[in-house]
Amino acid sequence: MTATAVLAALGAVATGLRTHPGGDPTSAPAPAANAGATGAVDRGASAPITVTVRPSRRDDPECDKYVVDHPPSEVPRPPTVADAPAWAAKTGAVPGHYLSIELIVQGTGSDTVVLTALNVRIARIAAPLAWNAYSMGEGCGGGVGVHSFDLDLDAAHPRPVVFEGSTGLPLKVSERDPEVIEVNAATTSHDVSWYLELEWSSGNRTGTLTIGPGAGTPFRTSALKGRPLYRYPPGGKAWEPSPFQE
Repeated sequence: MTATAVLAALGAVATGLRTHPGGDPTSAPAPAANAGATGAVDRGASAPITVTVRPSRRDDPECDKYVVDHPPSEVPRPPTVADAPAWAAKTGAVPGHYLSIELIVQGTGSDTVVLTALNVRIARIAAPLAWNAYSMGEGCGGGVGVHSFDLDLDAAHPRPVVFEGSTGLPLKVSERDPEVIEVNAATTSHDVSWYLELEWSSGNRTGTLTIGPGAGTPFRTSALKGRPLYRYPPGGKAWEPSPFQE
């Protein structure tokens, strides 16, 4: 199953809190895998929005890969959606190369909330994980959302960039009018732990909502270049070397 299917299976939700990051972000610990409910750190007043995180390519597992610190003989076969959280937890899997998610943003009341900016905060950068890579399928596809951003985690100053043909911010949301924002993050050189930060305004109120895959934990993505890549062929009984090496 996909890396972000872990989030979907657990119904990951950000609680809609105004957030002001503090401390040294480079010292924040990184989780073993993106296998938890989305959370936000509350250091201010509640925001008038909620954010639900779900996979943006739930029907396209071929794009997804994991890095796992185990040989093929010790890695279970690709999981179903229902088994994805247990699979990731058991293997300590980390999404490989990219992580593609959707943010469903909705107001908590009748007042209109303007989403003014989407930023990224890097919590940790390290060398790519020297683990084996495992593909959930072969090939890759999927469409582009109306509000779609690419995120190059290897850039000197990573920032979400509006995908060509898509629409960026600002956007207006309310309780009856949610919006979906797609983020496609990728790295070819590092092991990166990162948060998204969504800025909003409503009347004379403003704030920033920090979004991650678990209670106070960041998303995590590791490069795959040079790592042994394995696939589990349809009808197969074991992992085997993939002909589509990174």
